[in-house]
Amino acid sequence: MTIISRTKLNDFLNQTNGRIFPATFQKKDGSFRDMNCRKGVHQFLKGGVNHAVKPSNGLVVVFDMQKHEYRSLNLDTVSQVKYKKEQFKIVP
Repeated sequence: MTIISRTKLNDFLNQTNGRIFPATFQKKDGSFRDMNCRKGVHQFLKGGVNHAVKPSNGLVVVFDMQKHEYRSLNLDTVSQVKYKKEQFKIVP
């Protein structure tokens, strides 16, 4: 298991180049969720501007591969990510 700092997580997710990766994060109610997600999906866009993503708010838009919907992934609550058969633990 490799350790990544939370500050470098966004750069790491940008390097996935649209490939599917599982992420584990803590939801607002305190429970944990595993989500297979992918960045860079444009197939289901209906136009408009996404106001949720700002560089300062710590959210990354991903596409949930199980629910086939867009989700905002809070980088502050991600605990681990798996990419190319390697597990990455996120630390503050």
